[in-house]
Amino acid sequence: MKNTTPQSIVPNLDKWPVGSHERLINGYWELGMMRFHTFTNDCGEDLQNTYNCINNGLGVQTIYIDLLSLAGEDYRNKSQIMDIIRSDKPTWIWFINCEALLNGSLPSWLRSILTTYNADHIRVTFVLDNQEQFSSIFQRYSAPLYQSTIALDLQKS
Repeated sequence: MKNTTPQSIVPNLDKWPVGSHERLINGYWELGMMRFHTFTNDCGEDLQNTYNCINNGLGVQTIYIDLLSLAGEDYRNKSQIMDIIRSDKPTWIWFINCEALLNGSLPSWLRSILTTYNADHIRVTFVLDNQEQFSSIFQRYSAPLYQSTIALDLQKS
C-alpha cells in the first residue's frame, strides 16, 4: 500500500493513547484517509478547534471554505481550493454550507478535483446540517459524491 502521508508530516501513533483525538488525527494522516463527513450538531466549534490544534501541531494548516461562496465565483479556474491543491502544503479543510452541493455543477467539479488531482496533502471534512442533507449528497446513487466520505470520528477524549 502506498504511503500517502505528506513527507512533512511524521505521525507517531505510539506516542498517543488509544482513543485520543491526537491518535485519531495522526492515524487519518498516516493511513491516507482523505474525505470525511460530520454534522454541525455533533461536531461543534470546541471539537473542531481541538482537531485544528492537533493538525496545527503536525504542521498542517486548517481552513474553512464556505461552499455557498463558490456559487458566484469562477471556482473552476481560480478558487481557494485550487490554490491549496497546487500548493502541496498539508491542509485540513472544513467545508461548510454544504447545501451548495445539492444543485448545480459544484459537486461534480469538487469530486473531480478531490479524486483526480494529486491531493495526498489534503484532508477534507464536509460539515452537514442534518441526515437528510447527508443522504442527498452522499447516499443517493446518482449523486456525484456518492459514498465518497467516511464519518469523522467524534470520540470523546
